[in-house]
Amino acid sequence: MHDWQNLPNAPAPGTTLGLLAEVGDGGREFVFGQGLAAFRLFVIALPDGGVRAFVNRCPHYSLPLNVRPGQFLTRDGAHIMCRQHLALFDRESGVCRSGAAEGTTLPLVPVIVDAQGCIAIA
Repeated sequence: MHDWQNLPNAPAPGTTLGLLAEVGDGGREFVFGQGLAAFRLFVIALPDGGVRAFVNRCPHYSLPLNVRPGQFLTRDGAHIMCRQHLALFDRESGVCRSGAAEGTTLPLVPVIVDAQGCIAIA
């Protein structure tokens, strides 16, 4: 299992990310720090009303999954997609189902959503 908390600039538990209503259909990225040492994560909303957050770094080549803001999912919303090499990841578990990163897993960042819809690092 990947220990995302040991990455440079990883946010501490309790860090507020934003409102669930601001996530959007394709997900939303949050960046902590600057440059190559920046910690990037993204949040996606699930059909059941839940959310998932993952480190925004393809395990195949250590590049961000998205090229444009808010573009983390396939057009049908069924998978997370690496826009660099088109690898497809399960949106609930982060397991790569096809592509260059097949068999790897995106590091899951635990988050909670409070009664007001505010997302925070768990």
